[in-house]
Amino acid sequence: MKKLFVVLILAALTCSHAFAWGREGHQIVGDIARDHLSATAKQNLQALLGNDDLATISTWADEVRPQRPETYGWHFVDIPRDAAGFSEERDCYRPDPKVPSSQTDHQNCVVDRITFFKQILADNRAPQSDRLEALKFLVHFVGDIHQPMHAIEEARGGNDIHVVGFGWAQCGTYPCNLHYEWDVGLIDHTGRSEQDYVAYLEQRITTQKLRAGGTPEDWANESLNLAKRVWVNDGGSVDEAYYRVNIAVLDERLALAGLRLAAALNDALGIPSSLSR
Repeated sequence: MKKLFVVLILAALTCSHAFAWGREGHQIVGDIARDHLSATAKQNLQALLGNDDLATISTWADEVRPQRPETYGWHFVDIPRDAAGFSEERDCYRPDPKVPSSQTDHQNCVVDRITFFKQILADNRAPQSDRLEALKFLVHFVGDIHQPMHAIEEARGGNDIHVVGFGWAQCGTYPCNLHYEWDVGLIDHTGRSEQDYVAYLEQRITTQKLRAGGTPEDWANESLNLAKRVWVNDGGSVDEAYYRVNIAVLDERLALAGLRLAAALNDALGIPSSLSR
């Protein structure tokens, strides 16, 4: 019943790319980032957010998509499976007749949008409302880019790969698919609460000496390579054996997303009085 409840929430969305990690995954990334902010960044963040926090705003970019259709392509990057890696010219300009804004948007992918919104957030001359929106997009997109299926073009990021997920062939009103299992299914299968998962990942960060680093392009290439590694064919299974082999990959992606989000926020908001204008 728990899985069915989550799936029904996802089914309400019109696009299967809409949730990377699902609500819990994005909130975990926000919680980890919060714990790795500098004192100055925390102060400037509170001035922007008020009573909200990173976890609270982490799914805003999904929630506003029905009213902001131009943002659809910003959540992922479709890198061809056989490509050596990300290409801005090839992967960030994807005109779609169904999405008029894509005809002129040459930054229509998550890689470019992370850089774009970080720059707005760091600009203390920008209106505070613009910086707040940039923060909300940035928090979400750093999470998105670390979900392996958000960086591969094949089968619409695994959305068209139908699987049996932990014994379920049907997820709500839709067939289960590989993308969904990486968004929600694997995290749900851990049985951990958000708080327990954060504590577990903080231990991994310490014991494995994980550090933030790289660029959004690097993160996309990491996700592409991992997507190819964890891929299953249409009609395959995401079962207990698959979980045991691949859950460590998912855990590390969540942890790195949190650390890298903190580093981006420390860069953008780490200057004293960065909100003064």
